[in-house]
Amino acid sequence: MNKPLVVAHCIATNFFGGPERQILTHLKRVRELGVSPLVISFTETGKDNETLALAEEAGLDTARLDGDRAFDPRNVLALRDILRNRGVGLLVSHGYKANVLGRLACWLTGVPKLAVSRGWTGECAKVRFYEKLDRLFLRFADQVVAVSHGQREKIVRAGVAAGKVEVIHNAINLGDVPGADPDMPERARLGIPRDALLVGTAGRLSPEKNHLGMIRAAAEVLESRPDTHFVVWGEGFLRESLEREIEKLGLTVRFHLPGFSRQVRRHFHELDVFVLPSHTEGLSNVILEAFACARPVVATAVGGNPEVVEDGVSGVLTPAGDDRALARAILKLAASPGLREAMGRAGLARVAGQFDFGAQTERYAKLYRELAGRA
Repeated sequence: MNKPLVVAHCIATNFFGGPERQILTHLKRVRELGVSPLVISFTETGKDNETLALAEEAGLDTARLDGDRAFDPRNVLALRDILRNRGVGLLVSHGYKANVLGRLACWLTGVPKLAVSRGWTGECAKVRFYEKLDRLFLRFADQVVAVSHGQREKIVRAGVAAGKVEVIHNAINLGDVPGADPDMPERARLGIPRDALLVGTAGRLSPEKNHLGMIRAAAEVLESRPDTHFVVWGEGFLRESLEREIEKLGLTVRFHLPGFSRQVRRHFHELDVFVLPSHTEGLSNVILEAFACARPVVATAVGGNPEVVEDGVSGVLTPAGDDRALARAILKLAASPGLREAMGRAGLARVAGQFDFGAQTERYAKLYRELAGRA
């Protein structure tokens, strides 16, 4: 009997968000197809690694690297030893740390390497440097998976051979999405009336997410629809500057920044309109989650957003950075409860039919075996 193919996924994270949920859900499914998954991540002193903890809770094998010295050459040797000692047949990297260290360790062991590219944020000078390094090392991967056609175009422009880049979209398991709470507890917590129009989003408070543009669009929307409230769930270094803009525009009682919430997918049911005003995206997990809650989506036409949101069918696409267009799209949906309901149903049908984990898992499993067979 053939031994199962051991596929290791390496990601540097102390936070369990959309990408981490994608990875663990996929690995729990792919092991049913004869693949033996291993999750490798970095641990930092005094910090929990929720991804590793949840992986172990799900019965997945795990291994740890030293997060306090992420780019230390000793981590390359440690990763090399993990690949050898665990009998890894393929390494899959997520993000720049795993991409760089993984490529070096694979060169030392002869293990083939697949890199998954979810997008680049460019949120600060340090991150831009690391993302430049990431783009360079993607050229050396045996294969690259882009989470959207939009991201694939960026990867090819970065110098990666087009024949090495395959698109496999993010997916969502509708059975894992929590249902609505009829008591609308988040509205109650934030002091938002049950009958008010609620427009919201979720994500890091960082420049590429363009929450500043959403605040400015909110000011315009409120001129015509003063019954509207806005909410952004998330944390980040831009909080203070966003709070200043909210105060400057007189939106303090209408624009809410409640912070990060582990129940955010349940909160989406309380929204009337979901908005994603980003300057850049790979393929947004939160759009998939909003559609899973049958919410209509207003999103910028960047990255993989147009591959998920059908303009005029399940939502409205607007040009990136155009605050007025964002406001007009929100007002269009605000004016028609029937349109919101129809678009929400269309979005739910789209993710159910086109973004399920079954098809995604089959494609990854086929790719794993092809790459491992080249070694």
